[in-house]
This record gives sequence, C-alpha cells and structure tokens, in this order.
Amino acid sequence: MTQPNPAPMISDQALSAALDAGRQRLAREFTATAVRYDQQHDTVEIDLAQGFGLRVPRMAIAELADVPASALVLLDRSPAGTGIDLDDHDVHVSVHGLVLSLLSLSTMAAGLGKRGGTQSTPAKQESARLNGRLGGRPKKPPRAA
Repeated sequence: MTQPNPAPMISDQALSAALDAGRQRLAREFTATAVRYDQQHDTVEIDLAQGFGLRVPRMAIAELADVPASALVLLDRSPAGTGIDLDDHDVHVSVHGLVLSLLSLSTMAAGLGKRGGTQSTPAKQESARLNGRLGGRPKKPPRAA
C-alpha cells in the first residue's frame, strides 16, 4: 500500500505574496459590512465598507428569486465580506459582482475615479510641492461676455 504524498510546503515568501495579493484585492473590490433581509419591502439591504449601502429588490438578485422569503432571515455575509451567503439553500453571491451589475458604468467610473484620485505617492507629493512653489495651478483665462 502506498502512502499519500504529503501536501507541498509553501514558502514564507509565497505565503506573504498571497496575503498581499488578497489585501490588494479587498482594497479594490466592494465588500459588505452587513447584510439583512427586509421582509416588509422584500429587499436585501447591504452596507458596504466603502461607506454607502444598497437596498436591492430580492427579485433583482437571480440567485434569491426562488428562495422562500421566510428563509431569507438567515441571509448573511461571508467572513471577509466578499459574498452574500445563504448556506441552507447553497446560495453564494459575490458582493462586488452584484454591485457592478446594479450600478451604471458612468456612476461606477466616477466612484472609482474618486477613489483613485485620493491615492498619493511620494512622486505625486513632490510634484505638488514643486507646483506650489511655482504659484500652483494656473488661473483660467476670463470668459468673454
């Protein structure tokens, strides 16, 4: 009888790289801090880590359309907040995918642009300092009346 091969060991460097990649993914994607079902309005309420929330009609989420409303009280978020889970019915919905499917492309682009505009690097900081020493952003010419 042959012995099963032991699981390959992962190096500290590979583990660190995988953890960094996971953190970067979480920083880029929409994640939920809370999920609940509002039976009165037949909606799913999602509080997002990005500072806003959504109220989505249950029927707009295809995976929940055939689930009895009484079962939705057990709706929960995944531990990392990346999914909406209803384990009793084997339902798992990506929060990021759901938000992307609900928001228009222009709204999405504006929101992501705002987040990207808040990023700063040492090069951007130095450039801003140099521009400030030169008088800052040039004034727009006055409009002709």
